[in-house]
Amino acid sequence: MLVLLLPLLASCRGPEAATEVGILGYNHTDGDIPQFTINGGNGGSALGHAEGGTVCCVLMPDQWKPGMDVQVRWTNDLTTYHQVTVPVPRYESIGNLAVHFLRNGEVKVFVTSMVLGHPEYPLNGPEAGLREGENPVWKRLL
Repeated sequence: MLVLLLPLLASCRGPEAATEVGILGYNHTDGDIPQFTINGGNGGSALGHAEGGTVCCVLMPDQWKPGMDVQVRWTNDLTTYHQVTVPVPRYESIGNLAVHFLRNGEVKVFVTSMVLGHPEYPLNGPEAGLREGENPVWKRLL
C-alpha cells in the first residue's frame, strides 16, 4: 500500500519556489547584438560592445538543481537568429541572470548578485574582459 501512495505523496509537495530575476547582458564580441531573449520571453536589446542594462525578468528556481538550463536566442542583424540551450551553473543564492556572449561564439549564463568586475564574479580569465586583453576586475575591490 505504501508503494502505491509514494507517487501521490510526491505530487503533493507543491510548486517549486521560484523568483523573477533581472536579466543582464554582456557582449564580449566585436559586433552588436540588437536583441536577445531568454526562454522565449524577455531579454535585452541594443547590446553594443559592452554591458547592457538590467531588464525584467525570467523566472528562476530559488534552489539550483542539476540539469538546469536556459534557452538563449539572439540576433546580430535583426534578420538571422541564433539559438542555443546553455547549462545554468550551480548557484547558492538567487540573483540576476547574467548572459555573456563570448568572443569564441559561446554563450554562458550565471545566476549571481555580483557584477562583472567583482573579483569573485563567476566569469574570469581572458574571456571575462568585454574587450580582448582587458582585465575587468575592479582594482579597488582587490
